[in-house]
Amino acid sequence: MKVMVLCSVILLLNSCVSVNYVNGIIPITQKHHAIAVLPPRVTLERKIWMSDDHYKEITLKKQTHLHAHLNRSFNRRVNEGRCFVEVLDPSATAYLAFSDDFNQGRVSSKELCKLLNVDAVFEFNMQILEPVSEFTALFFQETTGTTLITNQVILTASLTDSLSNAPLFTLNTSKIGTLGSIKQVMVNKVIRRATRNTPYNLKKNPYRKLYNKYLKQ
Repeated sequence: MKVMVLCSVILLLNSCVSVNYVNGIIPITQKHHAIAVLPPRVTLERKIWMSDDHYKEITLKKQTHLHAHLNRSFNRRVNEGRCFVEVLDPSATAYLAFSDDFNQGRVSSKELCKLLNVDAVFEFNMQILEPVSEFTALFFQETTGTTLITNQVILTASLTDSLSNAPLFTLNTSKIGTLGSIKQVMVNKVIRRATRNTPYNLKKNPYRKLYNKYLKQ
């Protein structure tokens, strides 16, 4: 019974996407022509053998990789006609990954909109964690039948435009994996969820309904 309950919890967490947006999100975003996807603020599982410099190096590499990945996901939706806004070329924002002021949140979203000459900025944080090792998970599975979480990916995102003092849209999504799970596959899924659920995708509810209502006004 305990194993069945645990499996149910894992399935629930794996399907979790929480989205919040302000009233009038469609009239606001309909005025947007270009947005910038900013480099993510990344938290990785730090191994005990990693020096500060090595951890910083791999974090920066992952930050660069995830930035490009999310931009590709947005552009894919643009090319498919599922996203109507133009996305700034990632090379125009890549330098922010090296900025301590940006990474530590000392530059406001409104300032970034002005700096990059865009209508809004899409910011996201990514945590890629390993609660227990594969070896530990295998041991518990063989000795007790318990399924342990070996990988966890958590993505939080927000959209803020040049006229807002607070985000117009926020998203939280996560993906967890057990023995044999692959982190990259999990990362791919949460990034797809993030771009699919933005208010620029008018083919997805609730935005489709809100857009149709907006057109009738």
